[in-house]
Amino acid sequence: MKNLSVGIDVGGTYAKIGLVDAKGEVLRSLQIPTNPAEGPANFVRRAAALIKNWSFGSVGLGLAGGVDARTGTLLFVPNLKGWTGFSFKKAFSKSLGVSVIVDNDANAAAWGGYKVALKARPRTVVGITLGTGIGGGLIIDGRLHRGATGSAGEIGHLTLELKGPRCHCGRRGCLETYAGTYGIRRLANQLMRRPPAPFTPKAVADAALSGDRGARNVWDVVGTRLGQGLANLILILNPDAVLLLGGVARAGRLVLDPVRAVFAAQPFREPFRKVVLSAPSDRDWGVVGAALLSREPRG
Repeated sequence: MKNLSVGIDVGGTYAKIGLVDAKGEVLRSLQIPTNPAEGPANFVRRAAALIKNWSFGSVGLGLAGGVDARTGTLLFVPNLKGWTGFSFKKAFSKSLGVSVIVDNDANAAAWGGYKVALKARPRTVVGITLGTGIGGGLIIDGRLHRGATGSAGEIGHLTLELKGPRCHCGRRGCLETYAGTYGIRRLANQLMRRPPAPFTPKAVADAALSGDRGARNVWDVVGTRLGQGLANLILILNPDAVLLLGGVARAGRLVLDPVRAVFAAQPFREPFRKVVLSAPSDRDWGVVGAALLSREPRG
């Protein structure tokens, strides 16, 4: 039991739950509707009822938003209205009687990629989750870096253009507006003669691989903008590795090649020569990372 943990990755529509071993392998998994309107206490009751008969020693929860990791309280989140101020740590601990940690979902995913894909070997890592939005997690000296207020790693909201497209956060020109799913949709509508319907990043990737020039241009813009944002972080943090996680990263070389081109064009060569760019095969990194994070000593 002590070698197993539960990871829960809570999204605005669905929550993914997995029983994870010490190596990051998911032994059991399920998915449930989040049902935000029913409130956080109801969610905890439903999730706890489903896993109470599993054998595990700890639970990790990843939430999309600002999280006080010390108290396990959700501070801010756009997609779970009415859930702020609720202590998930207290509620799950009371229901299940085990140790519980709560963190930002991108922190959890980055930790999962660091521990499993990179085997915890690099000391400084930038993890970036590419999906509807863009999140990030920073591992510095082998430890997850949360910052003074727990808000470190908001990579998706690096400003690339002061007068760029409006971001869902209210700012303009954020990295997310170019490399998040809704940014890719906007680019597809601008650059493709026949944007895919229904739209998915995979459909744009398939079109590009089939020779659609407009779709190739979409990924060139996405990768270039992503490279610009990452280049800024590399100059600041000088990481050993950059991890690209999430659905958009499945585009593979379509997005990686323009990122590498941006890196190659940088005049400060040494930090870019050192850094390893990795897009490991996709899995539920948020689930894996939350479970593994629950096994880490807190402090």
